[in-house]
This record gives sequence, C-alpha cells and structure tokens, in this order.
Amino acid sequence: MEPLDKEQQFERLYVTPSVYEWELIVNPNSKRIGGAFILFLVSALGGALLFWSDPSWIALVPVIVGVFMTPWYRYLVSADERYYYVINQYGMYSTSEQIIPEIAYTIVRRSAWVGCAICVFAVIFIGPIAFVGAGGAALMSFTMTNFRSVPYKNQCLFDGYAKLDNIDGIVYELFTANYHYGFDLMIPESKLKSIIDVIKQYNDTFEEEFVDLYKDSKFQARPVILEIVR
Repeated sequence: MEPLDKEQQFERLYVTPSVYEWELIVNPNSKRIGGAFILFLVSALGGALLFWSDPSWIALVPVIVGVFMTPWYRYLVSADERYYYVINQYGMYSTSEQIIPEIAYTIVRRSAWVGCAICVFAVIFIGPIAFVGAGGAALMSFTMTNFRSVPYKNQCLFDGYAKLDNIDGIVYELFTANYHYGFDLMIPESKLKSIIDVIKQYNDTFEEEFVDLYKDSKFQARPVILEIVR
C-alpha cells in the first residue's frame, strides 16, 4: 500500500472519529474596552482638528463616525469567539469563529457604505484637509463594507513526537517533529491533564515547557475563557 501524501493524511484526520474534543467561548482581547475608548478618542480629536481649521458642521463627521465605529469594534471586530478542538489517533484539528448574528453583519455592511459616502462628501466640501479626520474613518468604512464571518480552520498531524508549550495562561502551542510553527490551542486548566494524556497516547515522546512570552509586556491583551461548552 502506497503511503498517503499530506493532503490525504489531512482528509483522513478529518473523517476519523474523535478520541477527545472540547469547545470554548473566549473573549480574545481582555483590553477591548480600552481599545474602543481609544478609537472614539481618536475620532473626537480628528473632529477637533477639523473644527480648529474650519469651524463648520463638517467637523462632526469624524465624531459621528467614531460613535458608530466604537460599538462595532467592541461588539463585532472584538467579538467573543467560539473554539472547537478535536483529537484523534492521527492528530488534531480546530475551528474558530466570531460569535456574531448574521443580521449584525448586514447592518455593518450597509452602515459602512453610508460612512463611506459621508467621508467622500466631507472631502468634496472642505478639500484635502478633511483627510485629517475623515481619511482614517473612510478607510475603516471601506474595509467593513465586505464584513462577514469567516471560520478559521487549522490542523496538526501526529508523527511520534509532541511538545506542548504553555505560552501564557490558557494559551498553548503544540509542536511536532514536522510541524515547527506551533498549533495554537486554548486549554482550560480543568481539561489540561486529560488532553495531555490523550496526546501522550498517540506519540512516543512528549515534552512540556512553559514559555512566558509576555512577562515584560504590561499592555498585552490576553484571552479569557467565558464558557466551557463541553
């Protein structure tokens, strides 16, 4: 029997029944409230600069855009995420996706087009100086006109050697002999031992290491588990 190529191994990984699985709902950014505040502050400062150069209603454009963009950043861009992980005899795979109702994507896309139009009119009426405040808002609005949920998939094949690095708190990375970039994992403490036992079962060699990449970072936003679904 001919050995399977990498694509065939991935196909086998996904169709093989799971040995262990878990699912989490996670706040991916513990500092998202602060980020939303900074976004609004930048928009307000842009409006102040416009008003200083040309006292008119146009100065309200970046402020209005900021009022709409701030909740979008907090509840859409930095929304909670659902992570699902599966381990079987051939390796691991995962899916992750933001938890956002489809109606919210529709509202964002339509509102973003309105924001684009407002920014364009601002530039037409007051000239290039409008880019001081409206330029950044316009760029963000154009970016969000195609805003939609895109599930992210990842996989890692077992090859006899596995090393689990604890990066920080619930954040882990799994390395194998042929996977040097690290398979990202979110592991609650209550499930850590069970997951390690399963990984050991299908690998001849297993190592653990704690790597605190953020020990010198005071402003690192760390993910927080909100719910362990299973």
